[in-house]
Amino acid sequence: MTSAYYTQQDFNDLTTRVPQDCPLLMDKCSELVRTVSRRMRDLSWDLHVYWERPGIIPGRSAAANSPIYGISMPFLRSHEQALLVERMMGRDGVSAPASVDWHHHPVIELRLTPQNFTVELILPPSAWWDQRNLVGKLSVARHREALRAILARMDGDFRFGFWDGIHLSDLHLTSAQLVRSGALHELMNTFGDGQDWMRVGVWYEPEDERLATGQITTEIVNRMAALYPLYNFFLWTSNNNFQSFHPANAWMYNSRDMQQ
Repeated sequence: MTSAYYTQQDFNDLTTRVPQDCPLLMDKCSELVRTVSRRMRDLSWDLHVYWERPGIIPGRSAAANSPIYGISMPFLRSHEQALLVERMMGRDGVSAPASVDWHHHPVIELRLTPQNFTVELILPPSAWWDQRNLVGKLSVARHREALRAILARMDGDFRFGFWDGIHLSDLHLTSAQLVRSGALHELMNTFGDGQDWMRVGVWYEPEDERLATGQITTEIVNRMAALYPLYNFFLWTSNNNFQSFHPANAWMYNSRDMQQ
């Protein structure tokens, strides 16, 4: 019988103690982040450990505005890229790492809570710059088809939806459901940028054998590899800039065209 990386006691501790009072558990999370980040470097992903050491955030999640019973291990854009985006969002005072707010960015989050371990891509409403860019991008038919193709390659364990909070919602859809004719278009028509969380991930029960000590890193990296194309599809960059396609910006760019 293989030993679990996170024991049942680790999960139980999060129901009665704050993470900072569980130093061994915090160390486990830090070690997992280091191991996963080494594998990411080998794969040359443009994805970065949370900027402040040791790369874990107790009591917070990109999936919720309020504190949680749990530990988040987020991977996201570089600090330099985050500064650029937040300045474009109008946060002119950002400079030091502590002044950059990770909630303003898409993240691939590893999350440990009393009920589950989760690997999830989250685009929170506070990341409205990226959300608005995504809405603009999906106004183009070929990009809607590209998103559908990405989802079609993802296996049936992934759950997709617009809810908030750290628990899996009954309102989720599977990737198989989303690629059915018209389903993705219908769902995206209900999305409110700047209001809804967009998320896709996998939830594991504490006793899941895929979280065994010898398997957990490979399992996580494989799940992140499936999410990484979607993350890049969501992420605003200078080469993935569809701000002018967003309905809220269309009047501004149309006015400029008329003046030229």
